[in-house]
Amino acid sequence: MFCAVKSNSPFSAPRDETARANCGNGTKSILLPISITSASFWLCLIHLALTGTVVMAAETDLASRHPLGQPFWKSKKMVNEPILFVQEEGKPVASGKVLFTPTAKPKLTHPDQVMTYIEGKDYIWKPGSDTIELTISSRIPFKTAAQMTPPPGSPNTLGGGLWSEGHFFHDLQVQASYEHDGVWNLPAAPFENRLSRSLGKLRSKQSLKLVALGDSITEGFNASGFRNSKAPPYQPPYAQLVADTLQERFGAPITYVNLGRAGTKAEWGLNQVEKVAAEKPDLVILAFGMNHSEPASAFDALMRKLLGAVTAACPQADVVLVSSMTSNPRGRPATHFTGYRDVLREMQTPAVALADLTSPWLELLKSKPFSDLSGNNVNHPNDFGHALYGHVICELFPAPNGTDSAAPPKQ
Repeated sequence: MFCAVKSNSPFSAPRDETARANCGNGTKSILLPISITSASFWLCLIHLALTGTVVMAAETDLASRHPLGQPFWKSKKMVNEPILFVQEEGKPVASGKVLFTPTAKPKLTHPDQVMTYIEGKDYIWKPGSDTIELTISSRIPFKTAAQMTPPPGSPNTLGGGLWSEGHFFHDLQVQASYEHDGVWNLPAAPFENRLSRSLGKLRSKQSLKLVALGDSITEGFNASGFRNSKAPPYQPPYAQLVADTLQERFGAPITYVNLGRAGTKAEWGLNQVEKVAAEKPDLVILAFGMNHSEPASAFDALMRKLLGAVTAACPQADVVLVSSMTSNPRGRPATHFTGYRDVLREMQTPAVALADLTSPWLELLKSKPFSDLSGNNVNHPNDFGHALYGHVICELFPAPNGTDSAAPPKQ
């Protein structure tokens, strides 16, 4: 069992999993292994009186934690791959594609991952195909191609395509699970002997303080557990997934602080360095780029300035630089983001590592439409995308036995 310590209002959330989903703008959380007893209840009250923060015990450890399982590219079973079915012009039914060709009938579930659709009644899959078609009478939601690209001036339109915040797109993205024989290649594994201080703490099960600083993606937009887009299955944003996964993987207590804020750039991040330093972090995630429009050379100068300020203020901390997913291809070209990725790669040192999200995101787009992967169809990831962020960052912290997690494959 676990006890969660929060810095938000003591009475803002009746359950730990609700409070955890709202981590952002400086919200803190820590998980400590304890027994749920009457003694722990009184300790919680004492902690509240002394510190002004509330300690709440979750009913089960799994209720409050969301560790990632094995990355999908290391498994022959895909779990909860999102599909937004689209009916193309001139086609009688809507269809969607999966990343790999299933070796057996895929299972489709509602976005809440509870209701299961019926093959033959709701959808049709032909062996040897990576395409799934809906039936005429299907209960599965879909959009027409015209609806995905509304005329200029239409409601919920941005950059020439359908757009919405909240859980609008989440509610359209059906989850596909299936077995396959496919292979998915990521960029080369990160260099060894990086982030040794934080990795050493994790492997020796010492407590670790994680601070995430970034834009709306880091804050958590369009994760189903985020406050502005809450919907089942309530998956937390990627930074929370990282904290939970590292704790599950190493058994070390993780304290997590999210300082991400929507609409921000690295310049704003410079003004937050004092807040970052005040947390005395062991590990800092810096994730900017989506809101930047300047050439890669200018972004390089900004990020070097931010990185220098963070490392000077937090000399004890390792740093993970995150290169962003791309925006909708209708907007900026992929080279805009690969340029940013490339300059971040040159900033690596033994205490600074790159989590390259740009490359796997572009690889996904070779087989999947952007609307399958985005939570707003413009510039935010959905749950699958947040999980991808979490997996790539956690790849920098391999378990001693070489396994990713004791958990079975999942997002």
